[in-house]
Amino acid sequence: MQQQLHMVRVFVFRQRDRDIDYLVVRYVPEHDSFWSPLRGVMQPHESLFQAAMRNVGEDVGLHAPGEIVDLRLATHTQIGDMEEIDWSVGYRTPAPGSDLRPRSDLAIVRWLDFDSCYRNLDREEDRRSIMRLHFTLRSAG
Repeated sequence: MQQQLHMVRVFVFRQRDRDIDYLVVRYVPEHDSFWSPLRGVMQPHESLFQAAMRNVGEDVGLHAPGEIVDLRLATHTQIGDMEEIDWSVGYRTPAPGSDLRPRSDLAIVRWLDFDSCYRNLDREEDRRSIMRLHFTLRSAG
């Protein structure tokens, strides 16, 4: 029987006027030079938005987003009898100067502009998600 694991990939962003920065992290052990969005497992009782808020709160101490954007992107990866489904969302920080309190398994936490973020993300799926989020925000704004 095939099992499914649902994951959330959260692209935290802050916006000041027309400038948009994205939060990227490196997890411990820090074994490569690529950045990642925040990510975590969705609990069976959670919606996509609840999972995003919980993971951002647990990972960097941000609560009560200014906005959550469903990017309507899901990627499927088959690993033996396990199918991993990754859901991507954008998460606006409530205030541009919000203090981050990263948990101990985050080696590095950094804000990057769109170009730097896009170039340094590890996965093609993450680059596709950040591009969709960035141009959605720019067109709204």
